[in-house]
Amino acid sequence: MPPGAAARGPADSPDRLGAGLADLGISPSGDDLARLDAFIEMLMRWNAAHGLTARASRQQLVARHILDSAAALPFLPAGPMLDAGSGGGLPGVVLALLRPETDWVLLDSSARKTAFLGHARMELGLSNVQVVRSRLESYQPQDAPAAVIARALAPLPKLVALARRLLDRGSWLLAMLGRRPRNEELAALDGVHCQSLEPIRVPGLDAQRHIAVLRRRAAGQGPARRIWKAQA
Repeated sequence: MPPGAAARGPADSPDRLGAGLADLGISPSGDDLARLDAFIEMLMRWNAAHGLTARASRQQLVARHILDSAAALPFLPAGPMLDAGSGGGLPGVVLALLRPETDWVLLDSSARKTAFLGHARMELGLSNVQVVRSRLESYQPQDAPAAVIARALAPLPKLVALARRLLDRGSWLLAMLGRRPRNEELAALDGVHCQSLEPIRVPGLDAQRHIAVLRRRAAGQGPARRIWKAQA
């Protein structure tokens, strides 16, 4: 057994991962499921040595991180994506595996974490992924992504400020949140409009989860109106 890998019991089998994805309405190929399983093992080994995420059993990691990341899949627009503060590849690696036709940039300012992301990219054969070491507020790509997705990177007002340059260039912001922000919190966000705010249920996770989709506010536009249509 590789160092840092936990022994699996019946509840930790890849079938549990597949069942969780099915519960989310996601049907990965056998190859994609095997690569997700390999990613989980890789994440556990590196986490034991480098502390990429909070310590967790494999079963906890599947629910808290893999399925939680996968739950964002229906909300992704068409076009290239940026995972801001990717850390251990959550949600970027998971979503890049499940949406291979989408180009991804996994962005993080930590050398340790970008080293892991580069290793995961190579080992999993993710030709649709580029790893970049940078802070979100400093990142200036030649072409702005269709959307920036961020999971537990910063409180919502700060996240909007960090993504400001890309929002001003037309990128959308998909913020993966815990509790639902109050309407007054959304209305107070500087210069952005909340297109939708959806609760999501993550199999095996007893906690609030929401996804907010935000974009630069046009002149005269109100604070929140649900007009976002997620891509199937």
